[in-house]
Amino acid sequence: MRFWFGLFHRSLLIAAALACVAARPAAAVNATATAFLEELSLSPATTPVLTLCHGFGCAFRNQLVVTPQRLSFIRATLAGARSAKDERKALSKIVACLDRESGKVAGTVNRVAYASADTRSGPSQMDCIDLTANITELLILLERSKILKFHTVGEPASRGLIVDGKRPHTTPVIVETKDGSQWSVDSWTRAYGQSPDIMTIAEWRNRN
Repeated sequence: MRFWFGLFHRSLLIAAALACVAARPAAAVNATATAFLEELSLSPATTPVLTLCHGFGCAFRNQLVVTPQRLSFIRATLAGARSAKDERKALSKIVACLDRESGKVAGTVNRVAYASADTRSGPSQMDCIDLTANITELLILLERSKILKFHTVGEPASRGLIVDGKRPHTTPVIVETKDGSQWSVDSWTRAYGQSPDIMTIAEWRNRN
């Protein structure tokens, strides 16, 4: 819990700073996404090996190799995207596939949606920090591989202070290159293997 609130307060400070400046270039946005991973002692993927977080707050870790077959699936799924909307739909399929593949490696095939302090924890479950780290690492790998055409990777967004009636929650973020709009790629609200919630961050922040 201490880690989550430290991360949340850090996110608020960065968000406030961003509100006072013009849109940042893609490299700067990537830097903030990288900083999120570094908070968890993770390094953004520079090789086809992803670190899978699970067990709440990245307490347990396994490795998933993005094999040539997996990379071929990713490229083929994104190849047909002719717009940012198309690319978001393709990313939804890829993230759901990643979740299914991750479950086989990390033993999270029975993970539930909305896992929280009330959920029985352990290596078989994943909270929003686990999922945000895994998806952000994948997105950075896709961006560095120049597979994404219409989006860059944004800094994960947070919402909820309990006192405002919303439970604390963090989501991965992609940024549309054309207009700078930010979108969630939220798998925490979905059970194992299901497609993530992709919506504008403004809409996402209004959810409970």
